[in-house]
Amino acid sequence: MPRRALRLLSLLIVCLGLAVSGVVAAQDAGDAAARWDRSLDLVEQQLSRADTTAESAARFFELTEQIRQEARDEAAALQPRVESLQRRLEALGPAPEEGAAPESPEVATQRQGLSAELQRLNAQISQAKLAIVRADEIDRLVGALSQRKRFEALFHTYPFPWVPETWQQSVPESFAVAEQMLRAPVNWWEGVSLDERPTSLTLRVAVLLALALVLGGVLRYWLISRYGRDSQQSAPSYAARLVAAVASAGARGIIPALVFGGLFYLAWRNQVAEESLFWSLLTLLFAVMTFFSLAWAVPYAVLSPDLPQWRLLSVSPENARILGRRFTLLAAFFAVQIFMAGAHEEIGVSDAYFSLSTLLLNALPALIVIDMGRRRYWVMGRPRADEGEEDEAAQPAPSQSGFWNLVRRLTVVIAVGSILASLIGYADLADFLVRSLLLSIVTLAAVAILRGLGRELVGAGLRSGFTREALELRHVARNRIKFWLRTLLDAMLIVTGILVIAAIWSSPFGEFWAQTRRLLSGITIGGVTISFTDILVALSIFVLILLLTRLGQRFLNNSVLPQTGFDSGVQNSLAAGFGYIGVILAAVFGISALGVDLSNIALIAGALSVGIGFGLQTIVSNFVAGIILLIERPIKVGDWVLVGANEGLVKRITVRSTELQTFQRASVIIPNSDFISTSVINWTHKDHYGRIEVGVGVAYGCDIEKVREVLLDCAQRHERVLTSPEPNVIFMNFGSSSLDFELRCFTSEVSYRLVIASDLRFAIDKAFREAGIEIPFPQQVVHFAAQPIAIKSLE
Repeated sequence: MPRRALRLLSLLIVCLGLAVSGVVAAQDAGDAAARWDRSLDLVEQQLSRADTTAESAARFFELTEQIRQEARDEAAALQPRVESLQRRLEALGPAPEEGAAPESPEVATQRQGLSAELQRLNAQISQAKLAIVRADEIDRLVGALSQRKRFEALFHTYPFPWVPETWQQSVPESFAVAEQMLRAPVNWWEGVSLDERPTSLTLRVAVLLALALVLGGVLRYWLISRYGRDSQQSAPSYAARLVAAVASAGARGIIPALVFGGLFYLAWRNQVAEESLFWSLLTLLFAVMTFFSLAWAVPYAVLSPDLPQWRLLSVSPENARILGRRFTLLAAFFAVQIFMAGAHEEIGVSDAYFSLSTLLLNALPALIVIDMGRRRYWVMGRPRADEGEEDEAAQPAPSQSGFWNLVRRLTVVIAVGSILASLIGYADLADFLVRSLLLSIVTLAAVAILRGLGRELVGAGLRSGFTREALELRHVARNRIKFWLRTLLDAMLIVTGILVIAAIWSSPFGEFWAQTRRLLSGITIGGVTISFTDILVALSIFVLILLLTRLGQRFLNNSVLPQTGFDSGVQNSLAAGFGYIGVILAAVFGISALGVDLSNIALIAGALSVGIGFGLQTIVSNFVAGIILLIERPIKVGDWVLVGANEGLVKRITVRSTELQTFQRASVIIPNSDFISTSVINWTHKDHYGRIEVGVGVAYGCDIEKVREVLLDCAQRHERVLTSPEPNVIFMNFGSSSLDFELRCFTSEVSYRLVIASDLRFAIDKAFREAGIEIPFPQQVVHFAAQPIAIKSLE
């Protein structure tokens, strides 16, 4: 398209944008809807023109997005007024039916006014929704047009680059292009008047270079000294190698990146002539050199050819050096390709020259990629013997991973395809394949590095004292959290990598990012809008409030509650109640962040109450019982209780169940409803005092007073038996084999009652032996009645 037509089209787009931006300042909703319609009509007219290009059509996405956002804001601003009018109409009650007595004139007038205002606002909201629908339809038209135009451009045929005619036309043109690039600074300087020439440019460049060198040197020294590799360390962990690789890459490329980045900024700020080829090439050169400075440093940092023990990839030392040089050449050729492609676009070249230059600029990096795809470069080195628990986040060896083998082979196929496309005249297709391939490789490398860093940060964070002490997370809980966080991180990075790579490869086949932004901003299903960004924000709010709740519980348990003088059960109940309140607040704020009306949730909960009553009644009853236990506190943490056949120490009370620890150190999980519906023996409900009974039998004929004295003496001698109430002895019964007595005494710690009873039995046995008191065996005497025996004569 001629430059004049492109300028006119750009002017039209700017005018359309200004027309839409005026909607914000318009106060009347009807005018806003009219302006939206006019702007969308103009876009449709422009899309119907045959000379509309894919680039110009893609710019309309911003216009439709602006209209869509303004329409949404308009509808959102009117919705509260609509709800207010509806509430006021409901307060007036229903209108009288036909034939009924008319309502008062005042009420009728108010009803009529409110109804008219409500109808007007609903009409404005409908117009806003109509504008959104039209904007969505135009987006689909723009996407289809861009797809068709770019697909046609992708398969545009150029002269074959290997035929003599192409060389005869391209070689002289290449000299002309080189001359034009070399003369660009002189032409610019001669075309600029004295008043427009930048002043003190040399001084500014010198200051910038000095600042870049000083700042880069300081940052380089700090990175190397703090996180650099130690040649004396023979077996660094994966975390240490990963951090050292990042630090090495930053230290290696920080100075050239700052130098060229600063020059790029200076060139961009001092671009006095808008159509100057010199400043366009200079800006492009500095941007490309900044990219090369960073891309050149990363491979050596990852491969570490000189220090094999610090290498992230398990390749041999020789292959590490070869791959480092190949990556450097690849980055250099890619930078040259980007620069020359920009220069050719600025200068304007013939189809023959473009076909030949594309072959040369794309074939070199493609051949390097094909060479790097050979399997022998990715053969593992000797396995590390020090790989332990800290290296659980390490990357798999490329030679052993099926995924990386597939990526390697697919990369070689695409590189070969780009060369073949250049040879048969599809220069745009070849350029697209090479650029997309190299950008995809960069994306995969970035995802792999970020994955390693993220997994190590998760592990380091969960190993820190903050999670162990402040959050009181046990080892099992920390391992479980670490697994899920790393799984979530992997999922996020995989999705991000897929989206970025899909955007790279789908650019000729539609506006991928525009569709992705609309998908993330919200999709409407059956009148319900689902926004993935709102879901992410809601989850973040929920997790943040839970974290603050956990920290608040920690603060209460350690700093506040111990100073109140409450017993441990009360302190536990208060801390648990604080945690439940935090969970409820987290759920409420998370749901509110989603934009869900809580009144609708109340209606749904009411509708589900019948189902809950039948299907979830056990869970609900346990939940309610847990709340009752925390409020009434018939049991509390630290109590010794007996529930049915289970006896033990209360360790934890949750909203669903209570955990007991028995004498055998076993944990018994009892539903909370059992504590409400059955009898519970709580040995330590009010205090820890308790009575101990020890039964003993003595033989008939023993001195019972002496027995009493011995039993009381045994009780009085035990250190855990209280003197008040004093011990006493009860004569229980005349047994079949013994005289039955029971020693009763009290202790201040009932949890020791079995130990105290055992000690008393040992003492009683010893004292009875010394006093000559017999503890009889159970015995039974059988008496036979005497009966005459009749002897019959044999006769």
